[in-house]
Amino acid sequence: MCKSASQPGFCCRLLLAGGVAVFLLTGCTVGEGLPGSFAKRPLEHQLMAEIALQRGEYIVSAQQYLSLAQQSENPEFARRSTELAYDYGFDAHALASAERWVELEPDDPDALGYLGRLYVRRNFLDLAWEYLDKALPPLEQRTDASYTLLSVELSEAAYPDRSLKIFERFNTTYPDTPGITAAIAGLAAQAGDMARAIEAARETVALAPQWTEARIWLARFLLLEGEHTNAFDQMAFVLEMNPGLEMEIEFINLLVAAGEIEEAYERLGRLGSRYPDEPELVRARAIILMRIGDLPGARAEFFSLLADAYFVNECFWYLGQIAFNSGNYLQAIRYFDRVSTGEWLIPARLASSQAYVVLGDPDTALQVQREFAASYPKRAFDTFSAQAEILANMGQTNEALAILGKAIEYKPWNENLWMFRGGILEESGNLAQSLEAFRRAYALAPENATVLNALGYTLTTSTRRYDEAHGYISQALKKEPDNPAIMDSMGWVLFKQGKLEDAKKWLEQAYALLPDPEVAAHLGELNWTQGDEDAAITIWTEALQISPDSSVLNDTISRFLK
Repeated sequence: MCKSASQPGFCCRLLLAGGVAVFLLTGCTVGEGLPGSFAKRPLEHQLMAEIALQRGEYIVSAQQYLSLAQQSENPEFARRSTELAYDYGFDAHALASAERWVELEPDDPDALGYLGRLYVRRNFLDLAWEYLDKALPPLEQRTDASYTLLSVELSEAAYPDRSLKIFERFNTTYPDTPGITAAIAGLAAQAGDMARAIEAARETVALAPQWTEARIWLARFLLLEGEHTNAFDQMAFVLEMNPGLEMEIEFINLLVAAGEIEEAYERLGRLGSRYPDEPELVRARAIILMRIGDLPGARAEFFSLLADAYFVNECFWYLGQIAFNSGNYLQAIRYFDRVSTGEWLIPARLASSQAYVVLGDPDTALQVQREFAASYPKRAFDTFSAQAEILANMGQTNEALAILGKAIEYKPWNENLWMFRGGILEESGNLAQSLEAFRRAYALAPENATVLNALGYTLTTSTRRYDEAHGYISQALKKEPDNPAIMDSMGWVLFKQGKLEDAKKWLEQAYALLPDPEVAAHLGELNWTQGDEDAAITIWTEALQISPDSSVLNDTISRFLK
């Protein structure tokens, strides 16, 4: 049966055409109306799903399991369907599976947890909080780790702003809980809200004075905000509570980040005499040398670690960066390709592709991403945007859009993918479809300033609906009042509305903060329209020296200087 419009979730109709299962984003439940004895022989269809998985037909396997889960009363099929779709990145299938799992086992904490995390991705935050709260242990059994582990799981989905709202709700419901305020501190920092991060870190320290990690976070946040003295005071307190090598290295890293290189070296030297040949110290010294630009010194330290097989993947990652920054791109590729696991794996493959692009070999850059996706299918989604960008830069617009279509098949609610699609379509001159993509992004994330700005700007450039465009841009500017890209959009829509003096204020402010060729094109055109042709030519000439290949700038100039 179709779900009501008020009930969230991924709903679609399964069509069987030529034996290939195809999901369409329509208004009906996944798996409805399967012919034959599908539900009568579940194990047979489970085998079909597993065979598809072994063949690398991941979407087919996810579809098979989802249909089986929705037609079977056995919750194990729903569990398997949810876990498989979640692991391989098919968010829509995972959500439909998790909804079915919770329907069959409404008190299973694993099912509730999956459903809550997927509702975060879907941007249904009230429902997300409800299920995540139920998924946690009973209140009397919860620990600070219950909350901090949940925050780590949520942050992995790259939605820190949404996760922050979830934990603010936890904070309101269960105040004075250090695990919650610590999670807020980390999520707020990821979301770029340093004021809230510092506030939450201070709350955590006040609630749990002996929590070392919270004080370290507070020190880092304070340093980022320029409060060096307070940051060092926090680290000194940490060292007093927990003397030892690990905290000493943290203090040294803080000194380096603050630019106190001489003192950092002095402390490092004293530690070296106390802990001779300690790998952690060698690693710290190597990273410090990288930060201050002593690449040969850093390289030597990383090689000394590799000689004894310490921090192998991390060393190859940093050696690749050193080679890349030194312009030795082939050597960088060789190092990046030696990274085989850990948090550096995906960045290393992306960096390897980037090196091939710099070398003028985008075909190999693309092949690197494709081979990685084939070798690590659970991380395949992480390569799609890079593939699409390479293809778009090669002028292969249709191929780039096809890759993005595949990415959207994985995560249809990811507004960034729709934004990327809109941008490619806009660059190719397909303004109507570009506008449609930006509207899809807006429907998914109506509070996202970047989305609001893109929609408003595209309306300004591709339609005459300037009042509507002004509304979106105004909302974006309220959310990010210091963003020069949004200032430029505001200036341009005001120009289109004929409000030239107001437009000039915004465009001049934007250009002062962001001397971008597109902003220069706008400001120059406004000056020309006001009769100040010399000022327009001066702005355009300066911008051409920096960005001679800018199509927007050159097109604008050609319209006035024929």
